[in-house]
Amino acid sequence: MTSIQCAKCAKTDDEQSFKRCSKCQIATYCSQDCQKADWKSHKTLCSSPAPEGIVRGIVIPCDSEIRRYGIFDEVDLDATHPIHTQGIVCPVSAKVGLPIVIYRHLREDPLSMSREPGLDNQKATFLMIDPESGFAPPEWQACVGSVTVMRKDGKPLTRESIETIWMYHDHLLDLFGDDRSTPRRTMTKEGFTQYCARYKTQRRFNNMSVPL
Repeated sequence: MTSIQCAKCAKTDDEQSFKRCSKCQIATYCSQDCQKADWKSHKTLCSSPAPEGIVRGIVIPCDSEIRRYGIFDEVDLDATHPIHTQGIVCPVSAKVGLPIVIYRHLREDPLSMSREPGLDNQKATFLMIDPESGFAPPEWQACVGSVTVMRKDGKPLTRESIETIWMYHDHLLDLFGDDRSTPRRTMTKEGFTQYCARYKTQRRFNNMSVPL
């Protein structure tokens, strides 16, 4: 049986013994008490599953559009969306076993555009770093604009998931600053899974530490 983790207390057990959030069908809990205790944190991320034939993705806005979209905005992608034919896979995500497809809304060549600070998108730049050098290609360093991302396997991509993936890239960039061999050694499926568990625990701790 598949082993899963409680979103509140991090207890692991087989899937049949856990309860799943009835709305998003993603978050899992070992008990009703854990589900109730986690609701304050989970409700900001919870959303209904995408309709059949639709992929749930995320818009990551550039600096000038954050007020319009928020930091991350869920979006339903049907079969006609250009991400399916024009999107590219983020290199590090493929290396760690969770390929994320990214699509730039702007179609102009960023290298031919004048620098516009409002089109900067640090999160998208981080997602496009090279696994060997830690640098994003020049066309992903400025005038990136807003982007849409989705999981290549078509499973729903949540705000919590893309936040964790982005922070993993941020973590790798810190490691590149010390010794380039270190991030290469940790850039594995196992290393990514371990980071996600640590980040989830830290995120839960931070939420518990916020005064009511």
